[in-house]
Amino acid sequence: MVFNWLIDGGGTGDRDLDTRLALRIWDYDATRAKAREKKHGEYDLPSQNLGYGILLKLAALSITAPAGEDREVWEPVLAHGPAAHYALQHFIGGLFLRLGKGDDPVAFERVWRATAEYGLAANWSQPGLWFYGERLICDLLGFGNEDALSRLNSDAAQRMKDVYECWAAAHLARDEECVTRFCHFLTTKFGAPLRLDGLRWLAVMLTEREPSNRWYREGTNDALVELVAVALSSDAQALSQHAQARQALVEIAAALAGMNIPVALALQERIKQLR
Repeated sequence: MVFNWLIDGGGTGDRDLDTRLALRIWDYDATRAKAREKKHGEYDLPSQNLGYGILLKLAALSITAPAGEDREVWEPVLAHGPAAHYALQHFIGGLFLRLGKGDDPVAFERVWRATAEYGLAANWSQPGLWFYGERLICDLLGFGNEDALSRLNSDAAQRMKDVYECWAAAHLARDEECVTRFCHFLTTKFGAPLRLDGLRWLAVMLTEREPSNRWYREGTNDALVELVAVALSSDAQALSQHAQARQALVEIAAALAGMNIPVALALQERIKQLR
């Protein structure tokens, strides 16, 4: 391909020039995808031999950009929002891919926080596309890329706690996939430091739901059950010392029991033993 030297090669040797060239190529491909938009303004897929590759290149250039200049690289991609969800999802995956390529974890963490905060502040709830908006924000938070995030410096999850808390308050109740992915995140090594806080945020969301409301996806209940079980197995001592987190477990198990989940009663008995 004519642009392999830029996308997969060493480029021009000038990072600024490579960035300008990559952004021009992205603008070309985004314009092409938008011109072929579908229902609700959904963009066409990125071009196979150019669009996907340039998105990965822009992800790499975002991480290597000097502090204060990275937004000029990633914002032109994220600004297209959920209409371009195929492209944005590929770009976000490319960001997390950089951790496995040995990129600077400090630079990654700076870009990661900035992009996550951008997604939270953006209006990505357009009719017909809101589901993709929720999914993209979850992607930006690292849900599904916990193994890559485990390469970050210690306490990275705690440093992002305010971002996760903001997301939970505004988005957990919007879609079941948010609940499922967050539950899985909290069971991972990277998400473990936020587990007790996450239980509280989930309990708030569940107590505000109508008790009769059932999930549409079977996996949502399974994810909640798995999270409660992991917390009981891994955090028993911490839970015995933290009344709020323990009460959150009680409320989550009660919500599961209210939805007639068979294992809920057994979980409730295990929770009682913490006291």
